[in-house]
Amino acid sequence: MSWDIVGHAWAIDFLRRSIAGGRAAHAYLISGPAGVGKSRLALRLAQALNCERGGPDPCLQCRACKQIERGSYPDVRVAGMASQTAGLKPEEAARQRDLKIDTVRDWLADINLRPYEGRRRVFILHDAERLTEAASNAMLKTLEEPPPYATLVLVAHTAGELLPTIVSRCQPLKLRPVARAAVAAALRERFNLATADADLLAAWSGGRIGWAIHMIAHPDELEARQGQLDELIAMQLQPRAAGFRWAEERAKQYRSGEQAAVFEALGLWQSWWRDVLVTAAGCPEQIIHIDRRAEIEQAAARFHLAEIERFVARLNDTARQLRENVNPQLALENALLHLPGA
Repeated sequence: MSWDIVGHAWAIDFLRRSIAGGRAAHAYLISGPAGVGKSRLALRLAQALNCERGGPDPCLQCRACKQIERGSYPDVRVAGMASQTAGLKPEEAARQRDLKIDTVRDWLADINLRPYEGRRRVFILHDAERLTEAASNAMLKTLEEPPPYATLVLVAHTAGELLPTIVSRCQPLKLRPVARAAVAAALRERFNLATADADLLAAWSGGRIGWAIHMIAHPDELEARQGQLDELIAMQLQPRAAGFRWAEERAKQYRSGEQAAVFEALGLWQSWWRDVLVTAAGCPEQIIHIDRRAEIEQAAARFHLAEIERFVARLNDTARQLRENVNPQLALENALLHLPGA
């Protein structure tokens, strides 16, 4: 096989057999965590459906495969938040939260035209979980009665935020995190990383190979992430006033349109306390921050298991409250009041 994807063998096998048997679905919904490989699988599906060799696998070498990879193939249309915010000023782009109906209409504007060059026209929509209700309804008729030569591929972090009527009309492919050992092996082979570096990055990635590759290309972001974790860990020993200042800064960040950064900080903080929890529960081999094992063991010995578990759940509740439009500063301050040892 030449899909050039790390993990997800079951999804690739399912698609290969569908294509080989002439049973490819008219619409797919590929969901899973950010960076797990959803976009790459959608791209490979488009290549397999139009590869000039005509088999169930994309050769990645023919003219069609190369053009699809570059985004210049006339029979593959891609849209999402990136295309919607293209040309906007950074501050305007940051305020864009939903995929709008105009984006969907532009994406599907010429779906009734027959393929120009390939066997099938493929329409890929990223960030599908951010569709407004109006935008979702705008594509329902197409999903119900698509042209026989068209395939729609929706890519979403979670299918749970899509309208049930959308989900029911698609063939679901829910991607799971890739095994840590498989991610580490891929990083060693493809990027010539030292074993220790590959193991560490694989552990941090949580099975998201795309995240790991992004961090290799952007080491400054990795350094900033480590600095942010240092700040979050240190909050345990600082006066409560320092924690409230942190909450105020994150709330301002959230209100200014940088919600993703705040959710990322909460996720990072939760990953640390999750490591403390699994260590306290007697499963230290499951930790993510393997470079901080000593600090994690110290924290696990310092607090009761139930106290740690409650705070991990509290951070999860805080993220949920933010998504439900609770006042961000109050939600973050409430989490800090439940910090173990506070």
